[in-house]
Amino acid sequence: MIVLGAEELKLAEYTLKELFPESLKVYGSLFNINRGKPHNLEVIADSWPDFKVIICKPRQQSQQGPRDREGDFNIHHIYSKDKESLQKLLGVCGVINWRRFTLLAGLDIKHVDAVKEHACCNGTPTKTEAIMFVLMLQDASHLMQLQSDVTGRVVPLTPAHAELINSTWKYGGDRSSFNSVLSYISNYPSLCVLGEEGRPVSWLLLYQHSALGLLYTLPEYRHRGYARLLVTTMARRLLDDGRPVYCFVEEGNTLSYRLFTSLGFRHKSDHRAVWFQLNPR
Repeated sequence: MIVLGAEELKLAEYTLKELFPESLKVYGSLFNINRGKPHNLEVIADSWPDFKVIICKPRQQSQQGPRDREGDFNIHHIYSKDKESLQKLLGVCGVINWRRFTLLAGLDIKHVDAVKEHACCNGTPTKTEAIMFVLMLQDASHLMQLQSDVTGRVVPLTPAHAELINSTWKYGGDRSSFNSVLSYISNYPSLCVLGEEGRPVSWLLLYQHSALGLLYTLPEYRHRGYARLLVTTMARRLLDDGRPVYCFVEEGNTLSYRLFTSLGFRHKSDHRAVWFQLNPR
């Protein structure tokens, strides 16, 4: 097990860019780390420089400092070239705490069995929370032409909007999730459509791992094309900045799947990302 330093992280980002879509979540995390964004992650690899596995895992959070959802859920991001390499690294002491609640968020579905085998050996109960399509946009050719009368009301979110965003987030509603939302708004691109009273009525953010997320429109403002407008505007800006443009859409979420695929987002037919839980929360 090797803990990556600043120079290794830069090289790892460069290498992972050639391994999309499987590497997207780890790549997105390293993209932000390498540009000085605040984080609480330790990044480890099985070997260097010819790594086959990279894991981003939270450092222990201070009891006095602000807590966030990533730390509370002990969220790990994993990229592995093959099942055997992942099995070997998971067997190293300290890589995974098999007694603590852990959420492996975005685990390659092909590698779930590798985790299950170690969990079984350690007496760790497991649960599959969700299976997601990994949808990526590589060019802007399918994006809509923007309407000028609406785009004038598309602006970045501000920290003052964090409470509203947190209150409507599927995984929000508490102080830890509020701190995560505040961090997303403060450190990464975000957009919203302002209503007549200057209050956000639809919005889109980026997670710490660079995926599009928290897309939401207040019920009374739906069916006006705001979500499509926000995704289009954000995607163009991210592509111009050289950022990855991707999102996770849960299997069965037909509306979101249709929205993103209509804008040119595509997924690899045999690739899915699994949100996989170790131990009850």
